[in-house]
Amino acid sequence: MRASITRGPILEILILIVILAIIPLALMGNAYYELLAATVVLFSSMVVAWNIIGGYAGQLDLGAYAYMGVGGIVTAELWMKAGIPPLLGIFVGGAVSALIAILIGIPTFRFGIKEVWYALLTAALVVIFNNISRLLMGPFDYYLPPTTGFVYLKFNSYVIVYAIAASFLIIAFLVNFFVERSKMGYYFKAIREDELAAEMVGIDTRRYKLYALLLYSFLLGVMGYIYIVIAASYSYRIFDSSASLSIAIMGIIGGLGSVEGGIISSMVLRSLGEYFRSTFGSSLPGLDLLLYGAVLILIGIFQPEGISSLINKLLKRKG
Repeated sequence: MRASITRGPILEILILIVILAIIPLALMGNAYYELLAATVVLFSSMVVAWNIIGGYAGQLDLGAYAYMGVGGIVTAELWMKAGIPPLLGIFVGGAVSALIAILIGIPTFRFGIKEVWYALLTAALVVIFNNISRLLMGPFDYYLPPTTGFVYLKFNSYVIVYAIAASFLIIAFLVNFFVERSKMGYYFKAIREDELAAEMVGIDTRRYKLYALLLYSFLLGVMGYIYIVIAASYSYRIFDSSASLSIAIMGIIGGLGSVEGGIISSMVLRSLGEYFRSTFGSSLPGLDLLLYGAVLILIGIFQPEGISSLINKLLKRKG
C-alpha cells in the first residue's frame, strides 16, 4: 500500500511547522536560549528517527550516539582533510553509518539476537566506538574551521542552526509518516507485536528489521554533523552511552510508534534536563537522567502506553 497524505497528517505537519517557527521568536534574540532550542529540537529529531526502529519495528536500540557520532565525525573529517563541504558530506556520513548498521545488523538478526540481548549489544556498540575513537583520535577536542556559509552548514547565528535542526525534525516526521502508511510499516508493526507470528505469515523479519535499522542509522548519521556544530567541537566523548539511553527513554515515554508523543516528551523533558544541568550540573550531576527515570517510572505505573495514549484519552473526552 502506498502512503497517501490525508487531512490529519497535513494538519499535524502544519502545526509542527508553526510551533517550530514561533519558538525562536519567543526567545527574543537570546543567544543562549537559541542554542538551547537548537539542542532540544535536534534531540527531538533523533527521538523521531529512533521511532522507526524502536516504535514501529519494536527493537530496543540503544546505539543512537554510535551512528550519530560516526556520521558527524566522517562529515567533519571529509571537510577538514578532503575539502568536501558538509552539505554533501552529511550524506556520506549517513551512508557510512548505514553501512556500519548493515555490518552489525546482518549477523545480529541472522543469529536471532533480540529483546534485552539486542539492547545490550547496541549499548555496547556506543562503548566500543567510544574506545576506538579514543585510540584513533586521542584525548583531544577537535574544532571545525571558522569558515561559515550554507555549503558548510555552519553559521554565526544560532537561529539558522536552529532552523536546520528544525528541518531535520520535519524530515524525520515525514519519513515516519510515509513508513507508517507503507507496506513496510505494516510489516514493522507486525514484527513488533509478535515476531514469530509475523514469520509464520511469510514476513521476512530479518530483512525488515534491517530496513528499519538502515533508515534509523542513516537519519542519525546525517544529523551527526549538526550535533558537532552545536557542540562547537568533537572528540571520542561524542559517543555518549547515557545520551543514547535517553533517546530510547524519550521514545518509550512518548509512546512506542507515536511521533507526536516522542516530540512532546523529548522537547519537554530535554528542556527541563538542560535547565537542571545548567543550574545544578556542578552540584548535582546526572539530575537530568534522574528526572527521566522518575518520569519513566510514573508513566509506567499510571500510563504504561506512554504520553500518546494519555493525549488520545483527553481528545476522546473533549470530543
